[in-house]
Amino acid sequence: MSTDLITQTGMSHYDFLELLGFAWQVDSEGYDYAAKHYAPRFETPDLQQQAQDDGALRALYRKYRTTLQRWEDQTPDEEIEEIWSAHLQEAKERREAHLLWAVHPGGDWDYAAYSHAFESREEAEEWIEGRKRLTGKYSWGPWEGRLLHRDEPGGEWAEVPAA
Repeated sequence: MSTDLITQTGMSHYDFLELLGFAWQVDSEGYDYAAKHYAPRFETPDLQQQAQDDGALRALYRKYRTTLQRWEDQTPDEEIEEIWSAHLQEAKERREAHLLWAVHPGGDWDYAAYSHAFESREEAEEWIEGRKRLTGKYSWGPWEGRLLHRDEPGGEWAEVPAA
């Protein structure tokens, strides 16, 4: 990955990737729609403020659009895909770090990547019941999801044994 271009922006890698994802949405949906529905979730307070102000966000996007494009041109597609997947995972973990309950949909996938986290055990159990209803309604076979819990925010997930 070309870190020189990222370093030149003065942004963290996380913030650079947030702006990159936003630029992709602008390319796909247009600026106004992207700003309304896909505004970047920066980690840096100054950039967080800019993302809340349409004029400042538009100026930030314009300022770095060429740099973002150069970074994409210098980075192999496979590497971009790996970097973006890792960024999405990190963003999910940051959003859910405080949550203690989760549901894993089944299979042997990584808990963090494929789970849905919840504020309470009750919310997680409601979600499970909803999946079970859908599974039965559409004859998808038995739902094999698992309830997960961790003792502290950001800790490791552990499977809750079935009652």
